Amino acid sequence: MPKVNLMPQCPCKNVCASRVPIFQDLSPQELARFNDILTTNEYASGDIIYHQGSPARMLCIVNTGAVKLFKTSPEGKEQVLLLLKPGDFFGEAVLFSEHARSASAQALKPTKICQLDKYMAEDIIHRNPEIAHKLIAALNLRLLQAEDQIESLGTRTTLQRVANLLVELAEEQESAIITLPLSREGLASLTGMTVENFSRKLSELQQQGLVQAQGRKKLALTDLPALKQLT
Repeated sequence: MPKVNLMPQCPCKNVCASRVPIFQDLSPQELARFNDILTTNEYASGDIIYHQGSPARMLCIVNTGAVKLFKTSPEGKEQVLLLLKPGDFFGEAVLFSEHARSASAQALKPTKICQLDKYMAEDIIHRNPEIAHKLIAALNLRLLQAEDQIESLGTRTTLQRVANLLVELAEEQESAIITLPLSREGLASLTGMTVENFSRKLSELQQQGLVQAQGRKKLALTDLPALKQLT
């Protein structure tokens, strides 16, 4: 079992809720109320935050660190769904149903997660219709991203998928020198490829002079405009 440091109250001084887009229009009084009802869990790198199929009771917010959402097939094959950064929320399905978790969540580095009880979250949303609107907008964005991912798997070549992933990481990290958030196996899963094919296409980009390895976990994107054209 992972070693989890469970605190009775979130020590973030309202920072956790205020950095999440759907909560940013709350009044100082509402944000202060969040500080009273949020709890915080701390996870080491690799710890499972929750398992696929477990009861869903909490809305989760990434305070610090990074989180991977993934599904596991009956055969034990892992499919990476999303990578989350500070300010992102997950487990939002708890607000709409009593179903079990549809995916697992894992910390990719030392990570702090703020959690909000389902019924407390529902109460705040009912009293703040603007939050409900923002929540719907955020979920719609996730749906569009999922549709883009499906389209990418169906229409992009494997080389284009790898190039697109590297461009997205560069934009997210705001740097042409990127830190890979997952192992090659995880990145291959995220792009719908085998690890052998992913490694082969990454090597092709290196041979073309578009990418240069900077150790095991870093890549320098030496020609970002050309990578963007590939996508």
